[in-house]
Parts: sequence; structure tokens; C-alpha cells
Amino acid sequence: MLKKSPSGSLCPYYFMDGELHPLHYGSYFDNKNKLFETIKAEEGFILKSSGFYNRRIWIDFYETTLDNEVIDFFVNHIKVIRHKVLKLCLVGCSFSEKQKIKSKMKKEKMDLFSKTQYFSDPEKAKQWLVGKL
Repeated sequence: MLKKSPSGSLCPYYFMDGELHPLHYGSYFDNKNKLFETIKAEEGFILKSSGFYNRRIWIDFYETTLDNEVIDFFVNHIKVIRHKVLKLCLVGCSFSEKQKIKSKMKKEKMDLFSKTQYFSDPEKAKQWLVGKL
């Protein structure tokens, strides 16, 4: 049964014979409070889901400012839901934001570091998640 997640995405989202969980964390600009509310709501939604290491998560960060506070909050969010995540891709990060996220994940010794990819093209990101790229 299709449901909408707290960020407004269909969940699951079917793409090229695969299943994704899109998280829309984009278009929050500098509104950290609203972004953090959405992230926490998504976290609860994901934690209530069945299964372990079964979600291919696609995260949209277009038009959201990713300063150090947001990156710290986001990486902690990923740590909490880690046991639900098979693969992770981030879309819409600048080069410097990508480097900061990578550095934070590496510093936190997150095993998901090696299963995370960064894309500017949302279609390529989805293809990578379902193993078609």
C-alpha cells in the first residue's frame, strides 16, 4: 500500500523495478526549525517500518542551506536510522557541502560512508540506488 511520508513523498516509490524511499529535505532554505521537524518526523516514520537494511534512501537537499549545524543534525539522523538503510544517495549538495558531510560521516566511523553516493542528477541517483547505473 502506498503511503506518503512526512516529507510528502510516496513511500515506497517504485522506479525501474526497484523500490526507493525519497526524503524531501530540499527547499527549506535557511529554515532550520522546519527542516529539523521534518527530519525528526521522517526518522519516526522510518523507525516504525518493518525490516532491517532494506531501504534505498534518496535525499533531496536542493535549495536548503547545509551549514555545520544542519550537517551535524543530518549525520546524527542517519546514525539513528542506519539499521534500516541499505544504500543512501544525496542530491543537490554543493561540492563543499558534500565534503563536509563525507568528513563528518568518516569522523563518526559510519559504515554507511562506503554505501553513500552524491549526485547532481536525480535520475542518475535513482538509477544507482536500484542498481541500474
